[in-house]
Amino acid sequence: MEKLPEIERAYRMRCYPTARQRRVLARLFGASRFVWNWALERRRSAYRCEKTRLNWVALSQEFTQLRRLPETRWLSELPREPFNQVLRDLEKAYENFFARRARHPRFHGRRHRRSVRFTLDQRRRQLERGGDEGRWAYVTLPGLGRVKLRRTETLEGRLRSVSLSCDGAGRYFAAITADRVPQQAWSAPRTHAVGVDMGLSALAVVHDGQRIGRTPAPKALAAKLIRLRRYQRRQRRQLAAQMRTQGLDPRQRCPKGVRLGLSRRRARSRERIARLHGCIRQVRAHALHQLSTTLVRRAEVIVLEDLRVKAMARGMGRRAFRRSVADAALGELSRQIEYKAGWAGRTLIRVDAFYPSSKRCSECGHIHAGLRLERHWECPACGARHDRDENAAKNLRREGLRILAGSSPATGKRRVRETARGAVAYRGQRPEREVRGVDCVAEPALWVTTAPCQPHPMMNREPARRPARAETPRALSGTA
Repeated sequence: MEKLPEIERAYRMRCYPTARQRRVLARLFGASRFVWNWALERRRSAYRCEKTRLNWVALSQEFTQLRRLPETRWLSELPREPFNQVLRDLEKAYENFFARRARHPRFHGRRHRRSVRFTLDQRRRQLERGGDEGRWAYVTLPGLGRVKLRRTETLEGRLRSVSLSCDGAGRYFAAITADRVPQQAWSAPRTHAVGVDMGLSALAVVHDGQRIGRTPAPKALAAKLIRLRRYQRRQRRQLAAQMRTQGLDPRQRCPKGVRLGLSRRRARSRERIARLHGCIRQVRAHALHQLSTTLVRRAEVIVLEDLRVKAMARGMGRRAFRRSVADAALGELSRQIEYKAGWAGRTLIRVDAFYPSSKRCSECGHIHAGLRLERHWECPACGARHDRDENAAKNLRREGLRILAGSSPATGKRRVRETARGAVAYRGQRPEREVRGVDCVAEPALWVTTAPCQPHPMMNREPARRPARAETPRALSGTA
């Protein structure tokens, strides 16, 4: 029997700590924020005064001395492992900054995400997986003891670390990272290739060559917006009353450094808002996972438009449009399709955002340059009547098959991003910060099977360059 390839993944599940464990976690959340701010300030001051760069090993040695001081003796009462992970995270943040993948690390405030991470010792058993039919799993962590987890799927592979977090509604979650996980055997796809046009009113319009499928957007935030505004107005009135109690003007912003008192009613209002946001997040995540899994199971080749979601949100000045873009979560949907396609061995093609998928007639190929925001339009050349989203899905599918065949009108090459999970084909050239592969000429075939790619020598890796303005005119944009 052929051995299935191994992948890396994470398991996320609810966590139910006891009252004592919740108190310890609250202290760990605050202490981790303190250690991050201390290490960031120490690294900044060392470079500013001594022109030296402290790595996480040097910071760990100084942190050992910090725990012995009388004023910070309380740090020695907590387990050391989460603080080591904080120092490693700061080191990784600086690596991303120097590689221009992220901005400079910043200090964490009281509203920062509450999370701590523990590494699992491979020499001893710290996590009880719960068997095949067990409902609960248990993990033993230093300083916390035996923590109860709600197991939602079988925990396979070598478990490496556990991250415990708490959201605004007071719910605790555990994220377990694992490697050497056997890849699941996916069923054979029913369709060769599908074109997917993602949008705001319809989350995805799918064309498989014969039929058109439309998945409506869940609009989780829009469904709860009236209740959310009511809760926020109530919280605003309570906040204004508290500011007047402390002698402040509620019409002005609270001065920096002034901490407002938290009454029980305002705490309940804050909890209601957090629970409502948690409900919105769950509804949205459920819809995205259902759609992405269905697409990966259905088709061998999936063609998406490489949307620039942040640019879409900035392009329109209306607040309602920006809220709709955030509510649709198109970037998250694209990310889920990408990693699930890698798990299943499917081929994912990203068509350039400037490809005129909406303006090109799927019948005759004429480009209607005067198309703006109309949902339905008629081709001035052949007279065909089109639905904007359905026409875009047909054009994306046709363009994806042309890319695989190596006969793209824009270029005879295709950009392939090669990872350990498989190959992802792209039309044209990708920005330099997103390219992880090399230029290669596509084979004259319509079927491309993705498999784990062998690493190429660094001398064969050439940086990608942005296409010239004349090659990708702005007037031919296919996004609304």
